[in-house]
Amino acid sequence: MDIYTKAVKPSDIEIPKNSVADPIFQTSVYSFKEIDEVDELLGGQREGYSYTRGGNPNYDGLAQFIASLENAERAVVTSSGTASLLAAILALQPKPCTIYLPREIYGGTVGICRRILGPMGYNTQWVDTHNLESLRNSLSESPSILIAESISNPLGRVSPLRDVIEVAHSAGCLVIVDNTFATPFHANPLEWGADLIVHSATKFIGGHSDVVLGLIAGSATTIRVVQEIVDVAGFTPDPFASWLALRGARTLALRMERASQNALTLASTLEGMRGVDRVYYPGLRSHPDHDIAKDLLGRGFGAIISLSLKGGYNAVQEMIHRLELVRFVPSLGDVTTTLSHPVVASHRELSEEEKQIVGIDPSIVRLSIGIETVGDIIHDFEQALS
Repeated sequence: MDIYTKAVKPSDIEIPKNSVADPIFQTSVYSFKEIDEVDELLGGQREGYSYTRGGNPNYDGLAQFIASLENAERAVVTSSGTASLLAAILALQPKPCTIYLPREIYGGTVGICRRILGPMGYNTQWVDTHNLESLRNSLSESPSILIAESISNPLGRVSPLRDVIEVAHSAGCLVIVDNTFATPFHANPLEWGADLIVHSATKFIGGHSDVVLGLIAGSATTIRVVQEIVDVAGFTPDPFASWLALRGARTLALRMERASQNALTLASTLEGMRGVDRVYYPGLRSHPDHDIAKDLLGRGFGAIISLSLKGGYNAVQEMIHRLELVRFVPSLGDVTTTLSHPVVASHRELSEEEKQIVGIDPSIVRLSIGIETVGDIIHDFEQALS
């Protein structure tokens, strides 16, 4: 061979099958000797990989891991949490239908429904998932989807989802539960009857602020439909991102256990701290959904706290300036404690009137609690608020 040919020739090294850590399959395509083999792969008669948009061992490794944690038959990985939600909606209801949203839903979910699905003919309606009779009266018999969160963003609301899902199903309404805040460590919504579970794996599952990914879990039949949408629509993630997320997810249980313990201690301390008007955390007796959270959530109440400051927006800005350990970021789920401002970040999609109904205003900040020594986090807030 000439040097130009040698320089581009693929390696002949056989990939070992006994490595402890999953290898990274950073390839866009696979080679074959037989046309029939590719035909059978693309036709679904043979297991394997041909083109990474349609499948990759790193996606499958992460998907298998999450399916196991969620007690699901199958799971699929997508390029982001919003891609997961959109693929889940299209898989359950490919034709325009009514989408029911609780008032406290994440602003990005509202954005998908308004900006993408609305122009396609989907109709969005607000519902109250804390009042079963009101919910029952709001649901129609026409094709529909209810999207709920196991723990809401940002005020930590917890609906009685076992009953909510039963009411929805009795009206012929399918249910998607966003389990991002609770993670499989605290909740498995498929056991409550949910039709599909979605996650932003960017958050606690990845856990280190270095990947953007989404996950969907459910029955094998439904996930096959989801997988087709992910492939055709190009919602496929990068193999390396999937590898990173699985690497981070291996410590999910340890991280969530520690972060949840820290969150409960910090939330209890913040309630009596100078300058704090109110603390929102489902682990506190003062939270309106504390009893429901005790019933539905296991191993604690999650790592998200929200609080409002007496001085409003100016006090929030001053606190951010003074914090030394806690950083201001428009996301969550890192190993360190971070802070976000819902009005300008996660919920900017809502109108001013909608924010008021939900109870979000410029005085509200959302904390994502990390795995530091909780005393150091408490001290940082004490000095910042002093």
